[in-house]
Amino acid sequence: MIDIHNHSLFGVDDGADTLEETIAMTQAAYKQGVTDIFMTPHFRHGMFPYDKELIEQNYLRAREEADRIGVNLYLGCEYHADSEMLDNYRSNRIHSAGDTAFILCEFSHSTPVNAIRSVIRDATSSGYLPIIAHAERYEVFQSDPGLAAEMQAIGAMIQCNADSVLGIDGKLLQKTTKKLLKKGLVDFIASDAHGIDERANHMADAEKFITRKYGEDTAYILFEDNPARIIDLI
Repeated sequence: MIDIHNHSLFGVDDGADTLEETIAMTQAAYKQGVTDIFMTPHFRHGMFPYDKELIEQNYLRAREEADRIGVNLYLGCEYHADSEMLDNYRSNRIHSAGDTAFILCEFSHSTPVNAIRSVIRDATSSGYLPIIAHAERYEVFQSDPGLAAEMQAIGAMIQCNADSVLGIDGKLLQKTTKKLLKKGLVDFIASDAHGIDERANHMADAEKFITRKYGEDTAYILFEDNPARIIDLI
């Protein structure tokens, strides 16, 4: 499996604190069948800075350890969308997913659909391939999951969290995720893992659940085939 949304890079956001925790998270992912991880530290003005030099330094240390485990690591960012986002990517101040055209975009819980639509259109018209992070968390998709189809039609891809598939993050997020899955509106399932004990990686259980409920072909697309499209561009 390929995990495109993960906070196991140590010392840069609210994910792993130490290299040892990064190693433990990588080992846990490997045991679940994850072969590739995109490390996507947060960037959000006033909350999570994106110290590119520190991120790259820590990534190189993490990659050495991951190579020993047998997991491939790539850099990226979970970017809380703002008016400077595209300029930051164009100027290489922020790493896109594996430095490809794919960008992982986060929004606030109550962001209106017009604002999300504007971000997606601006990103695609600039040559980027936006992925909406944990779409099930946003009110617009909770109230009308079908709006995800509109976002896909203008160039977005939809990512949901493994914990939401399993109901770990609550019934509402699970219900929304199931509706999106049933309508065929999910492109990726990712861990959004932040630690070992809390907000841990549950990719294996999510993959089993989706295989049982929606079939092997769907599971393969969400956990392997679509994520591999990013790696193919690296």
